[in-house]
Amino acid sequence: MRARGVVLLVALASCEKSNAPAVSNTSTKPEQAAVAGPVDSKCPATGKWAECSVMYRLERAGLAPRIDSTATPMEKELTGRPLLLKIGLTASLELYLYPDSTARVADAKKLDRTKLLGPGAALTINRERLLIENANLIGLFTSINEHQRERVADALTAGPPQASAP
Repeated sequence: MRARGVVLLVALASCEKSNAPAVSNTSTKPEQAAVAGPVDSKCPATGKWAECSVMYRLERAGLAPRIDSTATPMEKELTGRPLLLKIGLTASLELYLYPDSTARVADAKKLDRTKLLGPGAALTINRERLLIENANLIGLFTSINEHQRERVADALTAGPPQASAP
């Protein structure tokens, strides 16, 4: 029994040698090490929502959104550029993108807020849509899954990708 222990100890000691490269004392700047948002040059981080940044954020949240090209917007009064998404089998996300937050705030006044719920509000038997407002985006999410509603709200209320400081 003792001989096995010695053999095991010798085997472990011989495996201790590492082929890993030596650690460098130079460090990278924090701005270069942290990547915030999509790195694709077609979708720059401007501080405003764009279709590509919405898709990226929802994908990173593990929601697997798909553009629904057959759907039509339910909110006919809103003037923002619509983006209609399917999430899962039954959930739908109706997004409106605006040039800036001022245009979004002005357009949001057209919404009947009595038929909408804010993030964190409990779903009722009426199955109200979830209203998400952030920067230049209005989102209307239809789902009865509370966990899914929370994940979509968290992903979009975290804010659009911000431009890095020079």
